[in-house]
Amino acid sequence: MAVLPAAHPAVRRITGLGSSDHIELLPVRPGVVNGEPPPDTDPDTSDGISDGDPLDHVDVAHVHFGYDYLEPESVAEVVGHLGRNGVPMVLTVHDIVYPTDQDALPHRSRTGALVQAAAKVLTLTEVAAQELWVRWGVEALVVPHPRLLSELEISAAVRAAKHLRGDEDTVVGVLLERMGENLEGPELLDLLAPAAAGRRGAHLRIVVEAQAWRDACGEDRESGGHHLVAELAAEGDWESVRLVRYEALDLKLVLAEFAALDVCVLPYRFATHSTWLELCRDLGVAPVLPAVGFLREQWFDRCDPADHSGEVYDPRDPGSLTWAVRSAIDEPRAAPPRVEGADPRTVMAAHEQVYRSAARTRKATPDRL
Repeated sequence: MAVLPAAHPAVRRITGLGSSDHIELLPVRPGVVNGEPPPDTDPDTSDGISDGDPLDHVDVAHVHFGYDYLEPESVAEVVGHLGRNGVPMVLTVHDIVYPTDQDALPHRSRTGALVQAAAKVLTLTEVAAQELWVRWGVEALVVPHPRLLSELEISAAVRAAKHLRGDEDTVVGVLLERMGENLEGPELLDLLAPAAAGRRGAHLRIVVEAQAWRDACGEDRESGGHHLVAELAAEGDWESVRLVRYEALDLKLVLAEFAALDVCVLPYRFATHSTWLELCRDLGVAPVLPAVGFLREQWFDRCDPADHSGEVYDPRDPGSLTWAVRSAIDEPRAAPPRVEGADPRTVMAAHEQVYRSAARTRKATPDRL
């Protein structure tokens, strides 16, 4: 089975197939599927992608994300190449409206082309499945997001987090992720400043993807951005402000920092679902999330919001963000449980069943699953 995007660790987590003995995962870059690898491809850093047509030994292609940079015409080429090779495609729709798009039409065009060509469409919530039916008339199978971390990873992160904060501290994190794709940092810090007013031991952590930070600041990884962090610290009564950088393909180094948070602000302008919400659930961090997409439904699915952590704010109302952060701090509650069917073994079984069903539609190729 081909997996797109190439070698992304979230794919193994989301499908639950990280340790499957029945299915071989072949990582493939979306831009390579059309049979024209980029000329600067280095075989030593190719994430296991072999030379030649990556579909030679593939029964099913599963597309998750990573196609957002392609033009709609390029998506059509990928779909056409899969069709000519007789390879059925399974599609998981994480985002119907992509967070980075100021103009949502390109992403909707790409997603629409993939939805209409897919042998089977999956998504993470019931409301997203309803939206896919309204937009494209497709019946999507709902497979909930499983937990991202094992019990061992969770306990290790929680133990390490104790060394990153005091017992009486209040630690608020802001996930700027790729920065310009969400709210601007200084603007967001201005809005958050009142949350620290009059609160002793209030600390702020700015969580950002490392390469995006280097690209934005034009400075080296070790010293870059300290002056900017100092400027941001002046925006509120925070006892400390610290930058937390993470590598997009390896979240291990940020898990303890994330577990040390009491609250994490997700400042998306647009989103349908969020993997970061599931990291909050794993580590017991209260998210403050915008009323966009289906984030609220993903977090509180089939639960009473009054009984669990998590606050929703209106991104059009600056005052609502301060209120949401203060409420999350002052009224700590347990994270809502995952819905039935989100157990990793159940998720893996659901994906295996979908792959077997799709593989039987492959043209002129024996079923090898």
